[in-house]
Amino acid sequence: MNSKRFALLMVYSLIIITLIFLPKMVTLSLGKDILLKTEPVDPRDVFRGDYVTLNYEISTIDLGETPYDHDFLMGESIYATLSEKEKYWTIDSVSHTKPDINDKEVCMKGTVRGSYDDIVAVSWGIESYFVPEGEGIPIQMQMENTSVIVSVGPGCSPVLKQLLIDDEPVTFE
Repeated sequence: MNSKRFALLMVYSLIIITLIFLPKMVTLSLGKDILLKTEPVDPRDVFRGDYVTLNYEISTIDLGETPYDHDFLMGESIYATLSEKEKYWTIDSVSHTKPDINDKEVCMKGTVRGSYDDIVAVSWGIESYFVPEGEGIPIQMQMENTSVIVSVGPGCSPVLKQLLIDDEPVTFE
């Protein structure tokens, strides 16, 4: 009887672990890859180790220049429709509900961090890129021309896939 309980507990544990990682794995496998321009911040956290904090040009939205459905409040979900403009993907419009998109667009879901007048600050959930210990500061020093490849799934959830500096993938040995 104990071995049956143990086996059941193991199966249950595997199901829970799979459910935690499955949405991101599906997005990375089936999502559409887009290139976003970044604006770097600080690379170190005592508790989490080295990482690069990324801010995106699309994280600050000027509603005076971007079509939207109605005003946004802090903590609300925000959906952005993006399309490729030259090299990078940029926001075409924002709304409170998931928009209908065509095959040349993607939808990203974020959270409003705050707003002032026509400016809305958004968190996309892809603001941290973890790196091996000791690599955060050297990478931060090179981040004048930084971008990322993000995979966006059908549920509008972005997953950070690759950090690029001067259009070259950042690799670690």
